[in-house]
Amino acid sequence: MYCPKCGTENHDNNFKCTWCQEILHPSGPPVVITSDETLGGMFPSKNGPALAAYYLGIFSLIPFLGIPLGIAAFILGIKGVRKAREHPEVKGKVHAWVGIITGGLFSPLYLILIALMVYFAGRR
Repeated sequence: MYCPKCGTENHDNNFKCTWCQEILHPSGPPVVITSDETLGGMFPSKNGPALAAYYLGIFSLIPFLGIPLGIAAFILGIKGVRKAREHPEVKGKVHAWVGIITGGLFSPLYLILIALMVYFAGRR
């Protein structure tokens, strides 16, 4: 590639001319990447309730801690689904549903297990 300013021969991959420092490959406008584009839209950064429901739902798998975390995950999951439904650009329905399902499943399960433990401990 020859420099358009001074005519010096340069390698094709040179950004600037080796003699006069003229830019050989002008760049276009800068590319701005938003946080939603970096993860392909899989991370609902704009839907806080759905994201909180997801993590609380996952941590509701821990015995005994699962009761309050599961209840919070269930409530926040409902809010996250509602927000994603009202604002489709926000995303996060799957995260919210993970919170609803895990919170709605494990909180009652742990309450039943505690009730059974108390019942059978009282029968001794």
